[in-house]
Amino acid sequence: MSTDRSDPSLDYTLPFQLTKKIHRKVPDSLQPEREENSQKGKIIVITGGGSGLGAAAARIWVRAGAEGVVVAGRRKDKLDETVRSTQELNKSGTKVLAVQTDLKDEHAVANLFQQVNKEFGRPADVVLANAGMLSDIVPLAEESVSNWWAVWEVQVLGLHNTVTAWIRSQPDPKNPVGTVINVNSGLAGMVVPGNSAYSASKLAAHRYMEFVEADYPKIRAFTLLPGVVVTEMIVDKFLPYAGDEPEQTGALALFLASSRADYLRGSLTSVNWDLEEMEAHKAEIEKGLLKSSWLPILPTNGGSGF
Repeated sequence: MSTDRSDPSLDYTLPFQLTKKIHRKVPDSLQPEREENSQKGKIIVITGGGSGLGAAAARIWVRAGAEGVVVAGRRKDKLDETVRSTQELNKSGTKVLAVQTDLKDEHAVANLFQQVNKEFGRPADVVLANAGMLSDIVPLAEESVSNWWAVWEVQVLGLHNTVTAWIRSQPDPKNPVGTVINVNSGLAGMVVPGNSAYSASKLAAHRYMEFVEADYPKIRAFTLLPGVVVTEMIVDKFLPYAGDEPEQTGALALFLASSRADYLRGSLTSVNWDLEEMEAHKAEIEKGLLKSSWLPILPTNGGSGF
């Protein structure tokens, strides 16, 4: 693995890099026009779909020929712009739908998935839970409790509302099926001063996705690291490190929505990692290499651990 420090983006990539090869843009193998990446007949719901990673993912899935792409978020003008931006790419007749939704409101999220069923006659096949919120980068006691907790409401409660409303929209909610992908952050695995709300809530979201897999074995659940991308959410501190393309998240979701990614179910993956290298280590990954649990590293003989 390269240790060349001339690329400042490596400071926030190498600490989380699983493979020797690093991807900074959509690799050829994940181009949406490739036959193996076709999403013909599939419906995807993308939260936080009005801008940034969500809007880029919507365009990727339209290019992949999805039957339906549903973008959800609070800002109607941004959602409408995403719909407009997909039209020139829409060569397969994909139906693109925008549904204004406050993810903190469980009734609003239930309405989102009811609208999907009404529009398409069936539930969504894939959910890309992408919505997020940054807190102020200040020591935790210097931020108001309401602002600090608002981040958790979007990134944990909003995720929970999204997953549960999707499950309840299915014909058999006790045996739900499909793919759900949470767009997470490398900051979940770091302690960076001033980021307590964002980092801790993202770590909680990672663990939550493991419970989705545990509680509903027929659901294909994944946690995805999107790299460091220039979007309207990024703060100045991280701009020098932003070397990844926003389209990478939607493109990796194409792979995760296919049976090729079954060995990653319940696990973490990243747009920066090389899939060929990962597939060579399927056995290790299937044993939980990319899950958050730390208990298995402790001794089972009652010892202190050291």
